[in-house]
Formats: sequence, C-alpha cells, structure tokens
Amino acid sequence: MLMKTKPILMFMAVAILVGSIVSMTIPDVYATQIGNSSISNTNNTHDCTGNGSAGDDADEPGDNDVNDEEEDTDTGNEDEGEADDDEERNGGTASTSADGSGGGATDEITHPKFDPCDFGNQIVDNPYFTLTPGTTYTYQSETEEGTEEDIVLVTDETKEILGVTATVVHDTVRLDGELIEDTLDWFAQDKEGNVWYVGEDTKEYENEEVVSTEGSWEAGVDGAEGGIIMEADPQVGDTYRQEWYPAIAEDAAKVVSLNEKVKVPFGTFTNCLQTREFSTLDPELNEYKYYCTAVGGVTLEEVIDSEETVKLIDVNAGEANMTEQLGAADDADEPGENDVNDEEEDTDTGNEDEGEADEED
Repeated sequence: MLMKTKPILMFMAVAILVGSIVSMTIPDVYATQIGNSSISNTNNTHDCTGNGSAGDDADEPGDNDVNDEEEDTDTGNEDEGEADDDEERNGGTASTSADGSGGGATDEITHPKFDPCDFGNQIVDNPYFTLTPGTTYTYQSETEEGTEEDIVLVTDETKEILGVTATVVHDTVRLDGELIEDTLDWFAQDKEGNVWYVGEDTKEYENEEVVSTEGSWEAGVDGAEGGIIMEADPQVGDTYRQEWYPAIAEDAAKVVSLNEKVKVPFGTFTNCLQTREFSTLDPELNEYKYYCTAVGGVTLEEVIDSEETVKLIDVNAGEANMTEQLGAADDADEPGENDVNDEEEDTDTGNEDEGEADEED
C-alpha cells in the first residue's frame, strides 16, 4: 500500500510545481482580458467608455446592441432579430395613421432609441424647450365645462431613469378653480440637444379624490420607452414618437413650420416652431403646438377641427425679471406689460402695439 502511494505523491508534487510556473508566466494581456470579460461587467450596464454600450459584441464595432453578452452566431453585422447600426441609431420607423384613426394616409414615425450613453449632465437648455428650475408657466383655456388654468412648474428635483438624471416638472390643471389633474413629468436632454420625454406620473381628480392614474408610464418599466419631445435641430416634415407605452401612451409629433408668428396674452412672438401632435390611440388628440425660443416652451396650443385653444398668459422666473431674461425691453408707454418683441417706442396712439392686444384684452 505504501509502495503504491509514493509514486502518486511524487506526481502530484510535480503537477503543483508546473502549475505554479505556468501561472507566473501568463501574459498580462490575457489577465487583462479576464478582468474585462462580460462577467465582470454584469453590475455595470451603462459602461460608456467604448464605442458601444456595455456588452457590445466584438464583431459589431460601434453598434449599440446593449443586450449582447456573447459573440454573435449570425452572419450579418447585427444580431439575429435585432436592428443593424443605422436602425439602432434611428430606432427604426413605424407606419401609423396620421390622424390616429388607423386608416387613411400614413406618416412614417421615427421611433428613436434611448441610449444612456448619449446623455451627459442634467441641464435642459434646448432653445425651444428650456427647463430652468424655478420657472413657472401659466396657461388658460376656455372649454365647454368652464375655464381651465394649467400651471407648469420646473422643479429643482430630479429622478433617475435608466441611468439618466431627468428633470421633474410639476403640472397641475384646475377647472374653475377645482383641481382636476396633477402630473409629474420627467425630461432629459441628450448630448446632441434632443429633449427626451421619459415618463409621467399622472392623477385625475374629481371632488378632490383621485379617480384615475391612466396614462402614467416610465421608460424601462413594463415595456415603456422614452421619446423625443423636442429635437435638437427640427426640420419641416420630421415625424417622431414622443412617448411609447403600447396601448397606454403613443403620442407622436410632426414638424409643420419653423417661422410662425404667435400672439397670446403674454406677448407676440415670431419665428416660432409649429408642430402637429397626435396619438395613434386617440383620434381626438390632434392639435397644433407652437414653441417660441423667446419663451423656451409651449406658447400656444390649438385643437384641430375646433376653436379650443390653450394660451400662455404668464411666465414667472422666480426672482429674475422675465422681460430682461427674454432679452427685450418693454415699451415706456406700456408699463408692466410683457411685449417682449418691442425694442422701440410705440408709434401707435393707444397703450398697445399695433396689431397687439392691450393689457385689458
């Protein structure tokens, strides 16, 4: 028994010695490859140090196939069942009814792809859609039910969504003074300047009681995806998704014009962006919106096929003087009025600019 054991012990000793020598001579490159394997990145899903996102396949240089963890087995430059590079960047397109009714002519709606690696800081300063914390926008509309007042407050709060820091905007709607809707919207701007809509928490009220939260969604939850609320460089004809939560929230927009003149109680503005916003779920949601750079947000809404409008009546930037912030001086003969496009003394005889409403109007 002892004679048989001795050769075995000697063999084990030699094996241990050889193993030690081999481990000491493994190239540093190989050791580095082990440290950078997909296993080591399982807790870091937004590694943006390379051309692609974490887990990008070696045979897809620059492609953001964020779900890849193993080398491709397909022969193309994309994963089987996944979009290629161009489709990944554009998110593909979806053909849908332009009026949301499911029939008739169609618009090609760009379905943008949300990539956390495309985002940097949390500032939202798109000229057409600027979110400066502390700024309050007040809108008013006349409806069949009565007068609605919509107050939109850009808060200094943020929310982390899919690894991106989003700005929280608080939107409350009152009908003849009674609260009917209370919503928290979440927006984030990517490095190119596109402003993304990444979700909302909305509540509808009746008699001070919550009666519905329908329409609430968050990108990355239950299949919901973010969309573009404002492009960095809008061009006439651009059509894109603003939100995507199948069967719950499917709003989209199309750029109609870049040089509209808009007149609302807050002032008169030129070179405004006009979009047509609609839903593939609700044919009744079909309206024009006007975004003016002097305001940095929505200035006017017009419901198509009706006379209903939502007009900007006031902007409060906290302690800042809004007239100075908008870069224009009020006329001397219009004390306290925000005619932000006025740069010279009025030549008309009234207290209003020619073609503009006076304070009472």
